[in-house]
Amino acid sequence: TVKIYDLAGGTVVRTLGGPNSQHKMDGLYAVAFAKTEVGVVGCTSRDTNVYIWDSETGQPLKKLSGHKGEVNGIDFHTSQSVMCTASDDKSVIIWDFKEGMTLRELNKHDAEVYGCRFLGEEHQYFVASCSFDQKVRIWDMRDKNVVATLARAHSKDIIGIDYWSESRLLATGGDDGIVAIWDARRSWQLRRSYSATQDSEVKRVAFSSATGLLAAACSTGTVLVFDVADGASGDRPVATLSGHTDCVFDVAWGTSPETGLPILVSASHDCTIRHWEAVPGGGT
Repeated sequence: TVKIYDLAGGTVVRTLGGPNSQHKMDGLYAVAFAKTEVGVVGCTSRDTNVYIWDSETGQPLKKLSGHKGEVNGIDFHTSQSVMCTASDDKSVIIWDFKEGMTLRELNKHDAEVYGCRFLGEEHQYFVASCSFDQKVRIWDMRDKNVVATLARAHSKDIIGIDYWSESRLLATGGDDGIVAIWDARRSWQLRRSYSATQDSEVKRVAFSSATGLLAAACSTGTVLVFDVADGASGDRPVATLSGHTDCVFDVAWGTSPETGLPILVSASHDCTIRHWEAVPGGGT
C-alpha cells in the first residue's frame, strides 16, 4: 500500500492499494510525487510494474509494464511529463507517464540498478543512475549514450542517489558506508566523501535544497545529516537522528506548513516513519 499522511495531524488521509482494494500491488520499493501534475503519485513494485495514482481521489491512473525485474527506484522530471525508473533487470526506463508509454531503455549497467535521478533544468536531458556494479552512470536520454561513468568512490552496492540542482551536486550512498559528492561543474569529479558510523550501510540519500543539508538513511537505525553547503563541519555529520529500531531505508525533505521550516521524514524497516524539523542555523 501507499499511505498519504497529514504530518501536522499525524493522520492518514488516503490509502492507495492494499489487500482489500480491487487495485492490488505487490510489495513496493519506492514512491514519488510528480512535479508537473498535482496529486499524481508513482510507485515501484517487486512485481516488475510501476503504478501511477491520483492521490487526491485515490483512483489508479496507469499500470506500466516494461521492466523484467523488481523495480527499485523512481523519479519525475521537473518540467516534462516524463518519469524514470530503475530495476533489477539492470536497466533504467524513461516513460511518458501521462500516456503510459516507454520512451527509452537505458541498459549499460552490469548489475541491478537501484536508483535514478533527473539532473535539473540545467541538464534537462540527463539522467543519473546508481547500481550494484558500484558505478554511477550519467545518461543523455535523447540518444541513450553514457556521457560519464563515476567509479572508485564506492566498494559495495550503491543504493542511494539524489541531485541538488542549485549547487550542481550529485550525492550517492552505498552499502560500504560511504556518501560521495560529485560536482557537475567539474565534469562530475568527486568533490568529497563522508563515512557513516562503523559497520553502518548507507541506503537512500536526500538533499534539502533550502538548506544544503544532506540526509543519509543508515542500516543502524539512524539518519545522518551532513552540511554539504557549508562544509565547516568537515567530514562529521551535523546531526545524528536516532529513534528507529531497525534499518532506515529512505529519507525525504519537505516544508512544515506551520513554520515554513524544512522537515525531514525517515522510513524504516521497523514499520514506522519519523519526522524532524530543521532549526535555524542548520541543525535538526
